[in-house]
Amino acid sequence: MEEKGEGFIDYKWQWKDDTTQVVPKLSYVKGFSEWNWIMGTGIYLDDVKKEIRAIEKKLLWISFVIILVIALALAYINRQSMIIERRRREAEHKLLLSRQKYKSLVEASSEGTIMIMEGRIVYVNQKFLDLAGAEREKVSGGSFEDIFDMKWTDITDAFADPGKSLNFETAIIKADNTSIPVIVSVSRVRHNNNFGYILIVKELSKHDILSSEKERLHHDMQTSLLLMNRKIGSLAVDFISCGTDTTIAEAARLMMRKKQEVVFVKQKGQVIGVAGQKDFLYRKLAGDMDDTAPVTRIMSAPVISMHGDSLIHEAITECRTKNISHILVRNKEGDYTGVISYKKLLEVQQNYTALLTGEIRKAESIDDMIAPYQRMNVLVNAFIESGVRTESITRLISGIADAVTKRITELVIEEEGEPPCDFCFIAMGSQGRTEQTLVTDQDNGIIRDDSCKGDEKAEEYFVRLGKKINEGLHRVGYNYCPGKFMAGNPEWNRCLGEWKKLFSDWINNSDPQSLLDISIFFDFRAVYGEGRLADSLREHVNKVARDKSVFFYHLSQTVTKFKPPVGMFGQIVGEHDSPDSNIVDVKKLLMPVTGFARIYALKLGISHTGTILRLESMKESKAVQDQLLDEIIQSYKTLMAFRLTKQVRQVIEGEEPGNALDVNSLTDIEKSTLKKVLSVINDIMIKLKSDFKGSV
Repeated sequence: MEEKGEGFIDYKWQWKDDTTQVVPKLSYVKGFSEWNWIMGTGIYLDDVKKEIRAIEKKLLWISFVIILVIALALAYINRQSMIIERRRREAEHKLLLSRQKYKSLVEASSEGTIMIMEGRIVYVNQKFLDLAGAEREKVSGGSFEDIFDMKWTDITDAFADPGKSLNFETAIIKADNTSIPVIVSVSRVRHNNNFGYILIVKELSKHDILSSEKERLHHDMQTSLLLMNRKIGSLAVDFISCGTDTTIAEAARLMMRKKQEVVFVKQKGQVIGVAGQKDFLYRKLAGDMDDTAPVTRIMSAPVISMHGDSLIHEAITECRTKNISHILVRNKEGDYTGVISYKKLLEVQQNYTALLTGEIRKAESIDDMIAPYQRMNVLVNAFIESGVRTESITRLISGIADAVTKRITELVIEEEGEPPCDFCFIAMGSQGRTEQTLVTDQDNGIIRDDSCKGDEKAEEYFVRLGKKINEGLHRVGYNYCPGKFMAGNPEWNRCLGEWKKLFSDWINNSDPQSLLDISIFFDFRAVYGEGRLADSLREHVNKVARDKSVFFYHLSQTVTKFKPPVGMFGQIVGEHDSPDSNIVDVKKLLMPVTGFARIYALKLGISHTGTILRLESMKESKAVQDQLLDEIIQSYKTLMAFRLTKQVRQVIEGEEPGNALDVNSLTDIEKSTLKKVLSVINDIMIKLKSDFKGSV
């Protein structure tokens, strides 16, 4: 310290002003040589120790609090784990009891019995194994369709009322490919917060089979009678005729040239006989055929004719009674206007849409198509009451729309002249998907061959053609599109190359809002003209869209932004004044389903445009679980059934058909079904958000 001139000094000193108490003290001193001073400061060591003890005590309390908090947290976690484990054991025990209960029920049944969970056979009794001649190991864990000649979805789709059992006729397919006709009685049961099915299988006796056939025949007769009470004039076609001096050879050549089965013989303008293919054939086989002889030698007389207002079932009866193959059709003035064959009458009896499409194909003006279009509503109503599948009905409606479109196009071309190049008239939206209902507007366009590119006259012709087709469709009953997505709009009347560029721009550069407006274009389908143009465009779209994650993200946004009408506690509410209105737009509820199918069809390169066909085709790709696809298909069918039934009822009551559905008018079962559909729509949203996250 002396060397440095400063340092620490340990010593003892009185405690502050208390001279009686001497304690240790530590000081620091430093010399100031200029003044010959020594300066210093000190601290009592007892004060330091006291401060250290205070800090230690504080640290101990903090440590104690931390340990206490950790201990409480561990105790809470341990308690929750014990509660969860107890609940798990209780759930497993209840599940075991439930399975044992249903297993006992299956085993104790005196009939062949099967239990199905999640589409798989979980239990089967010995009675069924004996009936099917199968081994338990091969049946358990398998699917319904492995054993029965029927789709499992046909059964699950039929359960509108879960509290009732349903009966189905089918057959058991045995290992040797022989079949056993059976009746399957199906009941739906609640199992582990899900539905299971118990099937009672009973072999059909001969009496049961006969009764079933009788019932089916009765149903077919009722459906046929609906169509048989129509006039034959709508089916009559032009006939050919010759004179009495026409030779047999000349008459035969005339029939071959005109591709007709019969030729009528006229004398002084009056039909006096008819000669058919059989007449020529029989004479030839008999060796009694002189080709130069007059055709009157082989003709049959008199000719049977009927008024055009006669009904189809009357004409069939006439042909059968008099053993004739053709009937002449006459008008009110008694003039012959056409001929109808017995073969054609039988085809009509077997073809439900032939009457309407036949009249449409024969229409000589647009006004002639209005009556068949209006009668379509009656036919749809009959199909709904007969239990015809919804997809079959929508295909019927779309098929009639196609027939109307084709005939109007033909009539317009006759008026405007032949087109300057090949073209294809395409339908989009619901018609493109073959899913039209009784409320629909036009969504269509024209694809022109690239050979017309740059030809202003050709462009003017096709725009004019498109406008007149749109006008004709509107006059028949297909309303104009509010968004003007129609062939008469030059925007949607383009050459193939321009359409390809347009779709490429949509796929590569579009945002969700623009895709929402034009998403129906991806449902295009050829209706008239050169289908190869539509096929080429479809191939281009699938090729350009491949691996375009941003495009699919934007397209999925058009669906995921949909807000289902679900209020508090899952109550269904409408979009109108208040939750009390309970009015929902079924068309809007269908949009997420059709959008979901459209997105994955483009993603997977599926060329089908129909929603159900798209969803069924997706099963092969395994991009979506089969169970979810089945639920989506069922939801689609349910919504379409609600929509069609409502519209048909409105048409019959003279109201304007619409898409608004009053939930209050539904039964409790229908409300429950609709809630399930909304749940499936929510699953669609989740799936799309998961698969198409995008990278924008």
